[in-house]
Amino acid sequence: MIMSRTLAKRRIAAGVRPTWGAAWAPVALDAACLVAAFVLLFRPFQSLTETFNFPVWATVTALLAIGFIPVQAVLIFSSLWAAKSRYSDDDATP
Repeated sequence: MIMSRTLAKRRIAAGVRPTWGAAWAPVALDAACLVAAFVLLFRPFQSLTETFNFPVWATVTALLAIGFIPVQAVLIFSSLWAAKSRYSDDDATP
């Protein structure tokens, strides 16, 4: 998210409108990093929940709080910056 935000701000400041792929590639990279982090951290999380014998509702709540919500926040903010960098105000007066 930090990289996509920084790239978008730099492009907006320079007045450069990137191509669709150039704007959305950082979002895809953010998504890939999040998938990799989830894959690496899921097994330790699963072991922890089995060790402490958490009930299902607690496991689901923990996954929601530490997995789903942060992932959605990162992807939403990355997408907003990608869309901002692609925005072109054709009606603006010089």
